[in-house]
Parts: sequence; C-alpha cells; structure tokens
Amino acid sequence: MSFGRSRPAFALAIAFALLRPCAAAAQLTAAKADAAPPDEIAAPIRALLGPAAKITAGATTLDFWWITSLVVKDGGPVEWAQVAEGALIGAVRVSGAFKDIRGKAVKPGVYTLRFGLQPQNGDHLGASPFREYLLLSPAAADTDPKPLGFEGTVAISKQTIGASHPAALSLDPPIATAAPLTTTTNELEHKGIVFEVKTSTGKPLRFGLILIGVIEH
Repeated sequence: MSFGRSRPAFALAIAFALLRPCAAAAQLTAAKADAAPPDEIAAPIRALLGPAAKITAGATTLDFWWITSLVVKDGGPVEWAQVAEGALIGAVRVSGAFKDIRGKAVKPGVYTLRFGLQPQNGDHLGASPFREYLLLSPAAADTDPKPLGFEGTVAISKQTIGASHPAALSLDPPIATAAPLTTTTNELEHKGIVFEVKTSTGKPLRFGLILIGVIEH
C-alpha cells in the first residue's frame, strides 16, 4: 500500500499467501470501554471524543475513542465519500508492539485517527483492495479538530513512523454490516474489528478496521 494503481491479481495472490501465516498467528479480541480520552490528546480534540473499545491484538492493547458526531454530507446512505478527507475520526492509545498495514512499527503512545484516501495519481503501485484508510498521527502534533485535507493529514502522519509514508490502518470493509466489536477475517486472512461512529445525519457509519495483517508492495 502507498499513498495508486492496483497490482495485477496474480501478484496480489502471491504476496498475500506469503503473509497469511504471520497474520493468522496473533489473536484479536474486543470489549466495550468507558475510559475518558487521555490528557495526551489536545483539549479541542479530546472534547469531541467518546469512549469506545479496548482491543487486544496479540500481546498489545489498543484503546480506541471515536468522535461523537462525524460530519457527513446529507442525502443517501452514509458512506466515506460523504466524509471530508483528513476529517478527525477518533484516537487510539497503543500499549505494546504494533505495526501499521505496511508493516511499519508504531511506537507505544497516543495517536489521532483521521480519514485518508490512497491517491489515484499513478505515482505508486498499491496492493490494497480499498482506498480508504485511517491515518495515525502523534497526538502532540495534531491539535486542531478541523479536517486537514490530504496534504495536511499525510504531513503529520509521517511523524508517526518517521518515514516518507504516513502510518495507516486499512478500512476493510469500508462499510460493514456485522455488529460493532465483531472480529472479522478477510479473504487475505487479515484480522480486524467492526466499529461504528455516530454521524451528523443521525445515521451511524459502520466499518471494519484491520489491526493484524500486513500489505507489502
């Protein structure tokens, strides 16, 4: 995955087959949580978040908080196409060893989560079946809750792993039908959790978020 065109199907199949044993090894569990967002999050952002879930991914704990009212465009079903790029979606506290969808290490700490789209500009070859991601940024570097757009979100997310790419978690499936906190395994044997955020329309946006599994390119 990078922030582009998809690889040929046969290349994807080979890459994913090689990754399956690693992805399948760790276990994933989810439970509701009522802890308040941590003080590491800037006050303007913290005020918009509500308690969500505690996730155990192998030996690592991930505490999530989601925005209490995500602004989306009115009309039709609630989809990511109605969400501004770079919109604040939530925050996560990483307690232990953890890797993003590209296999890059994310240090223990607190991060904001913003909506990002993999660009279709032909500059890179991507391997993800979906364009939608949540980008992680250090809480200390992300203090304004307004949507930051593509460039702004990528710029601060790069600080998470100190690389030329942002730190990303794949939204898979971007629109989910399973119950919130359901554990899912996709056809690539990546494991995720179904989450749900409330929106400004009164309708929830439900999605899967991959937390165990790596896409290489």
